[in-house]
This record gives sequence, structure tokens and C-alpha cells, in this order.
Amino acid sequence: MKTNHFISTVALSGLLLTASAVCVVAQVNDAPEKTITQSPTGKFLVVQTKPMQFKVLFNTPQNPKIAVRILDSENTVLYKETKAVQTAYLRYFDLSPLHDGTYTFEIVDGNEKYNQSFDVVTQTRRIVSAFN
Repeated sequence: MKTNHFISTVALSGLLLTASAVCVVAQVNDAPEKTITQSPTGKFLVVQTKPMQFKVLFNTPQNPKIAVRILDSENTVLYKETKAVQTAYLRYFDLSPLHDGTYTFEIVDGNEKYNQSFDVVTQTRRIVSAFN
């Protein structure tokens, strides 16, 4: 009976000593906490609605079609969409599959280009307990 209790205690101690939690978050470059960016004209807005989920809004385009892209740090296109827009573009993005790194939302409206970069950072928390 004491042996089973001892084994259980050792197993639980080992589990507590090595326990860790991993959380992936998007960390916006030079922006307030929830609203990532808003262009000076108010045309381009990126909002993090949940961890790794974003709302992209583009108002009053100059052209009937806009190009929307997501780029990585090496300017590799990860997502591309050309969309006919009359008054506003609104789309939700789930970026949870992305690995750690710097990424950019980009919208091209004729000769104008709007972009916002953000970092995906994995945060690891470790819990260490010692038993005497």
C-alpha cells in the first residue's frame, strides 16, 4: 500500500516538475492592444478579435477591385484575393496555423498600398515545484 502511494507521489511530482503550457499569440508591431492599425484616413482597419483571429476592414476603395494579401517576413505570399468591392471590404482571418514570425496584411487599391505587420510569438509558461 505504501509502495503504491510512493509511486503515485513520485509520478505526480515528476509531472508537476515538467508541466508547461504553450500559448500562441499575435503581437502587433507598434500598435495598441486590440486595434492593430487604422490608417490616418480611416480606410484600413485591422482588429484582433480573439487570439490569432483578425478582422480586416477596408472602406471606400478608389477602384472597383482591391487586392488583399498576407505575406511572411520574406515577402512570400501566403494568401491572395482579388475582390470586387463597392463600399467596404470586411473579412475575418484565422491565422492560428501560422508559425512564429513576422507577417503582414496588405491591401492594394489602385496605386495605393496599405499594410500592417504583426508578430506571431509562442509563449511558454513553465511551472516548477520542489518537494522536500
